Amino acid sequence: MNVKKHLTIIVGIGIIIVLLWWAGIRDSIGLMLQANLKYLALAVLMYCIAILSWSIRWGVFLRGANIRTSFIKVIEGVFVGIFLNNLTPGARTGGEAIKALYIAKSSNGTYPKVFATVMADRILDIIPVAMLMLIAFIYSVVHGIKVLVWVLLLSLILLMLVVIITVVFSVKENYAMSLIMGIFRIFRRIFPSRLSNYEEKMESKIKGGIREFKSTLIGISKRKRDVVFSTLWSFVLWLSDVLRTYFIFLSLGSRVSLLQVLLVKMASMALAMISVIPGGIGISETIQSALFLAVGVEKTVAVSATVLDRIISFWAPTFIGGVLVLKRKDVLRLDKLSPK
Repeated sequence: MNVKKHLTIIVGIGIIIVLLWWAGIRDSIGLMLQANLKYLALAVLMYCIAILSWSIRWGVFLRGANIRTSFIKVIEGVFVGIFLNNLTPGARTGGEAIKALYIAKSSNGTYPKVFATVMADRILDIIPVAMLMLIAFIYSVVHGIKVLVWVLLLSLILLMLVVIITVVFSVKENYAMSLIMGIFRIFRRIFPSRLSNYEEKMESKIKGGIREFKSTLIGISKRKRDVVFSTLWSFVLWLSDVLRTYFIFLSLGSRVSLLQVLLVKMASMALAMISVIPGGIGISETIQSALFLAVGVEKTVAVSATVLDRIISFWAPTFIGGVLVLKRKDVLRLDKLSPK
């Protein structure tokens, strides 16, 4: 990890400290320490359900592509992807390539085939997000919440751009090649001692697997039953995400509505996508706190709930994913990825 990345993470943590100071550090910490454990446990349960839903959805695509691996490995792959995504600024796409590599080494699937399932999983994720975002946008317009109207409009625009870019890069061979090699070069800068000698070999492997990637992706799209089943799990994932934050507010004694939580979750998504700090550290906390203030939540409660939410949904899974990466250091050894 280079000095610049260290500095951005330090800046992000500094922003969190300033945010807590603004809300009242003693009051915020006191409120978090007094959180109702029953509701806090429900929030953790919602996060676990989200992870399981994500793993089941991805597992459907893996089985559809005739890739055989254990469900535990799929869950591990999700956490590895989360860990590496959280090291990536902006839209956080860096972990997608590596979690595909993780499963390719733990199954009978080739890297291009597994990566196609990752892309299908990412594309499908857009359906529930777009619907929930549209609901939040309509509500904001009807009730005249101008700040959220503009932020949600930005979110919808960015989401559409993500859809277009993802589809284009999935069907255009030269664009897909540039994307994958770009992601590789990001990780070469993060792990120069491990990856600096493998760029040529990686490029050769990807070129040879582009056709397999496309054919797998097309095959997945034709399995209508799998697509419908996975879409249902996508809704479970995102509703669990909203409920997690809702239960955190309840644990702090705040009677915020589910709709308020939905509004903020959808609105904060766009701004987190354009964050220059890895994982949106500090930025996400600040944005969500500000948006909760905009819907009428008291500042100490807004900041405390947001920080608690990030501990459960960002810091804990990042730690778990990091442990898995350390445990399976070979996941970053591209030279060990043999064709099957």
